Amino acid sequence: MSKSQKPNKKRTCETGQNHTPGHTNCPGCLGELRSMYTPFTATMLFPEAADIFLAARATINVQSRIQYVAPRTYEQYEDVVRMLGQFFRHLRLDQIDAGHLRTYQKRRANGDGFIRRVGKHNAQQMVATSAGASSINRELATLKQIMIAAQAWTPQLQAMYIPLQEVDSDIPKALGPDEQAHFLATTKANPDWEFLYWYSLVALHTTFSSDEMRTLRQGDINLAQQIVSVNRRHGKNRHRRRSVDLFDGSCLWALEQLIERSVEMVGRGPQRHLFPFRISTGHYDGERSITRTGMRKPFEAARDKAEVPWFCLNGLRHTAITRMAEEGVPIAIIMSRAGHTSPKMTAHYTHISRQAERIALERGWVRGPVAQAAPVRRVRGIELAVV
Repeated sequence: MSKSQKPNKKRTCETGQNHTPGHTNCPGCLGELRSMYTPFTATMLFPEAADIFLAARATINVQSRIQYVAPRTYEQYEDVVRMLGQFFRHLRLDQIDAGHLRTYQKRRANGDGFIRRVGKHNAQQMVATSAGASSINRELATLKQIMIAAQAWTPQLQAMYIPLQEVDSDIPKALGPDEQAHFLATTKANPDWEFLYWYSLVALHTTFSSDEMRTLRQGDINLAQQIVSVNRRHGKNRHRRRSVDLFDGSCLWALEQLIERSVEMVGRGPQRHLFPFRISTGHYDGERSITRTGMRKPFEAARDKAEVPWFCLNGLRHTAITRMAEEGVPIAIIMSRAGHTSPKMTAHYTHISRQAERIALERGWVRGPVAQAAPVRRVRGIELAVV
């Protein structure tokens, strides 16, 4: 059923809230939503089929956490469907052919006709957005899932569709020590970016990714025991669902500020998010976290002011790992603190760690007390320090 066909009559659901039927955050509304939909058919418009696809993967019961897919996965599906809809929204599933798929690949790669929203609700802007091979392949794989369910994916399409060749993505570039100090000073100096300053201090100490940071809840932080844990519902995998010891005073202070800010915005409670979802000016939903786009606008403004326009939000995690590697922290400890990483990342940071070790050894040989003060003796024409 398309959005235009959905009834607008308000009712009270099991959560006690008034909203339009089709809301999927409670069992009653989800059941009604599914009863409203007909099975997939090849003659459906893409938006109608996409609605059914998402509804079939929505959480059954929020309170008991009965779900088909993890919340993070569902958010990714929503993002994918949103992008697919910008191209396929006027097509029936049985009208989509190999030419459409190839055109989608080209336009999506160039950002031709694809946009995303940035900024606050009252001042949103639409900006062009492109994607890499991996994202495009993932989006078309989702389209393929929908079309298979509707029996619209034909043998001819299967034979003609060629996924893009994926190139190993680069590890996000880390800030250098001076760049890091300048970025922190920039966010600290602007009251509008104060929460970003606290955010950065925590991310640089914990090695948390941007998703791990934005989904933190008050209950995930134990200041008494000096431990912070990744939100178990949003960890990327079992290795990343971890608890990290806190031993940096700046990080502990920043967490105190963020908790106080969260309490002021949505009240106190273990399930209240540290970065709550903004409903409207001055109104927040503590049960939901800020979205990726909600974090993006202030971060991009701050990084441009700090003159590091290439820096991405997830780069704070890699900056933290790089600093530890440069300081000679054993790679096993780094990987344990950061959670499981890919072999490529492990090799990258191992190389940095070995470089730091070599530099330290070279400095030790040149400037060390043995080389400077120890007596020497000559053996076969070679001077050796006597230790």
